Order: sequence, then C-alpha cells, then structure tokens
Amino acid sequence: MAIKKLPNKAQSVIEYIAVITLLVTVFIAMGAYYKRSLQGRLRQAGDVLGTGEQYTPSSK
Repeated sequence: MAIKKLPNKAQSVIEYIAVITLLVTVFIAMGAYYKRSLQGRLRQAGDVLGTGEQYTPSSK
C-alpha cells in the first residue's frame, strides 16, 4: 500500500501549523514560570519594606 504524497503547498501549511502550535505550547508553559518568578520578586520587595513581618490587623 503506497503512501499518498501531499502537494508541496499543503505540506508547507501543515509545517507552519506545527511550528505555531509548538510556539504557543512553549509560551503557555513558560507563563507559569514567569508568573512564579514575578510573585517571588514582589514577595521579596514586600519583605524588605515590611522588615520580614506579615500583615496582622490590629484588634482596635
């Protein structure tokens, strides 16, 4: 049974779709790491300003 060969134009479109899908997947995966990094930096800045203390509401 012979494999049917795609025309060159169709093959190019499929390759572009594969590359775009791979890039989108990478950006989505890296988004989680970027978010975690940003949260860590914000926490570090808050610790420096608050001298390492967490917020505790007063009982007034």
